[in-house]
Amino acid sequence: MAINEKRTITKQSIDFPAWYQDVVREAELAESSEVRGCGIVRPYGLKIWELIKAELSRRLEDDGVENVYFPIFVPLENLEAEKDHVEGFAPELAIVTHAGGEELTNKLAIRPTSEAAMYKTYAKWIQSYKDLPLRLNQWANVVRWEKRPRAFLRWSEFLWQEGHTAFATEEEARAEVMKMLGIYQDVYSFMAIPTFTGRKSENEKFAGAVMTTTAEVMAKDGKAIQGATSHYLGTNFAEVFGVNYLGADGVSHLVHQNSWGLSWRSVGAVVMVHGDDNGLRLPPNIAPIQIIIVPIYKDESHDQVLSFCNKIKDDLKVDYRIKVDEREGQTPGFKFNYWEVRGVPVRLEIGLKEVAEGKVTLFRRDNGAKEVIIVTELKNSLKTIMIDIHNSLYKQATDFAVANINRIESWDEIGGQVGWFEASWSEDSESEKQLKEKFGIVSRVLLSEKEGIEPKNKKCFITGKPSKHDWLFAKCY
Repeated sequence: MAINEKRTITKQSIDFPAWYQDVVREAELAESSEVRGCGIVRPYGLKIWELIKAELSRRLEDDGVENVYFPIFVPLENLEAEKDHVEGFAPELAIVTHAGGEELTNKLAIRPTSEAAMYKTYAKWIQSYKDLPLRLNQWANVVRWEKRPRAFLRWSEFLWQEGHTAFATEEEARAEVMKMLGIYQDVYSFMAIPTFTGRKSENEKFAGAVMTTTAEVMAKDGKAIQGATSHYLGTNFAEVFGVNYLGADGVSHLVHQNSWGLSWRSVGAVVMVHGDDNGLRLPPNIAPIQIIIVPIYKDESHDQVLSFCNKIKDDLKVDYRIKVDEREGQTPGFKFNYWEVRGVPVRLEIGLKEVAEGKVTLFRRDNGAKEVIIVTELKNSLKTIMIDIHNSLYKQATDFAVANINRIESWDEIGGQVGWFEASWSEDSESEKQLKEKFGIVSRVLLSEKEGIEPKNKKCFITGKPSKHDWLFAKCY
């Protein structure tokens, strides 16, 4: 490829999945590895994840959660101890059968999640009510063998955090489930992404959980992305692994447990929610480079323009992640396209005219607007502009999501419509299976604000039986 050749990105309207793969490649976020279903995350993509991770880590630590680390290998017998849990993960398990040149007597699973890896140890650590609550989190990699991998969204190996907590009472545990869901909602807001939060159906809940809550995200093709989940496990795992405590009443009790997690699927959500036909559009909070300066010069003005650019960079680098594109042999147009694909929120274009007038030309990636700003006013202007870019992206995503939720009264209305569906549902598991088989659609979430509210239609949109709540349904990644 010639150095100034522009690579083509498929239009979203033509083939959204192809557009997504094109953007992941062209923005240099990630690429496929030699191992089928696994990916190589490049520095730019990993930095986005690290910025998301830093914000979530700060919030968890502020809430008193402590970090821990457990081994990646889980005795297979531990997974098999909780019947629903192992059945839920069996199709995705990777099993280690040989090590050290010999067959293992006790097989090991590579963790798909860590309940079965951690809770035998919790049984040793928790003896008395004085040891509670125990609130731990680990940043780790897990393996779930994917048959239809997709960068960030569904790789066989991925990075995430998983919180595992234990409480004396159900009331305390359930309260934390909702608190963590709120933290996840806040972290997505940090990414300028609106979420739809609430409870999962019985079919869609986490294997082994009593209740699963979720933060759902709408992609630009109208499909759903499960952004994060927070589960109330009840005493299911405590019974299996013997996690008991001696209460103040002198009686032994089972603990009530939660688990909750967010993965780098969030990076895929950022791409699918904010991206356009030209590539990424990143909110400033998670942009590896928040401001790119592109110098425009001829040979005789090279030093003068670059000196001006670097002075601006030095003035702003304390407050922003900023870079001057000093690469030789590439046109300004190539550089403009290069950084647009990567979604840099602000571009400063500086030529000899700008130097002479003490100004910069500022380009906003979120809306394509340009304005000329006096250098002495740039620092103050940028504070407002960065906030406005974040709010603009959040509003665009919110408006799109709201406009693409369609109310239906019967599944006969689904047809070829794009987007999510709101419908009154009986919450019958068999009817959800029928919906999935016929349309490839499942329930995504019962919004928290819909709990306890009478459904709009007394009849289920699938079976005609009495409905319980108004749910959101969609195809999903």
